[in-house]
Amino acid sequence: MLKLLAAIAILAVAATSASAGDVYVVDKTRSEARFEVRYFYQRITGKMKDIHGALLLDATNPGASSVTFSIVVDSLDTGSAGLNQQLRSAYGLNAAKFAKISFRSTSISKTARLNVYHVAGELTLHGVTRRVTLPVEVVRVVQDGEGLAGAWFLVRTTLNRKDYGITWNSLLDRADLLVGDDVKLTVNLVASKTVATP
Repeated sequence: MLKLLAAIAILAVAATSASAGDVYVVDKTRSEARFEVRYFYQRITGKMKDIHGALLLDATNPGASSVTFSIVVDSLDTGSAGLNQQLRSAYGLNAAKFAKISFRSTSISKTARLNVYHVAGELTLHGVTRRVTLPVEVVRVVQDGEGLAGAWFLVRTTLNRKDYGITWNSLLDRADLLVGDDVKLTVNLVASKTVATP
């Protein structure tokens, strides 16, 4: 079981060239990304539910597994229509020009914690691509009569918006005092098995 968990974790966080294995698809109905950022003198939270992705698991050679996923910026929801509009606008994430946040894994390494891995990859946000290392936890593995049916992964990280060119506009006087630089991001990624590659 531990070997299975390790293979699933590597599936969610490592990427090399495609190879034979089992294909998984991100389940949009159960996956979501949540964020938190300081805004004026409070902290606001929101979520994005429109997530797409494909994962390839090679159980015999987990290092050959791969994953890519993307989050549609326009699905952002804070519970406030006005704030949603501001964050989606050109002053914020500019959803009209940069429609997606995407990640493609490139390597993986174990950590001291069971079922938690450090994943290096390319994160593209607001048109800027940077190499990041994400901690990925295997939260749950779901099995059916024929074996593995799906899995749930949890990613937690903090991004600096200025690293991705989100510096706001000079029209927003002292915007750095209004909106915090650090954005806490939590991604719940649920993937379901679809096809076994021969």
